[in-house]
Amino acid sequence: MVYFIIGILILLFYVFAVPASIKGTLNILTIVLLLVALIILFALGLFQIFKLPSEFFVGIFLMILTVWALRDIERLKPKVRRRDFVDENHYE
Repeated sequence: MVYFIIGILILLFYVFAVPASIKGTLNILTIVLLLVALIILFALGLFQIFKLPSEFFVGIFLMILTVWALRDIERLKPKVRRRDFVDENHYE
C-alpha cells in the first residue's frame, strides 16, 4: 500500500510540478521501469507455468504434433498410377 501511495505522489508530481525540460527524461525512465516490470512479470509467469503437471506439456506437444501431421497429410499429392498395359480402345 505504501508503494501505491508513493506511485500516486510521483504521478501527481509528474503531472503538476515537473518542468518540460525534465519530462523527456522522466518519460524514458518510466518506459524503462515499465519494461523491466513486464520482464519480471513474464519470468514469474513462466515459473508458474512450469509448476503445472507434466501431462499438460505432453498434451500440448501431442496437439501440436497432430496439427502438424494433419497439415502434412493435407499437402500430400495423390499417387499417379502408371498403366503398363495398352488401353483396349486405343488401336495403333
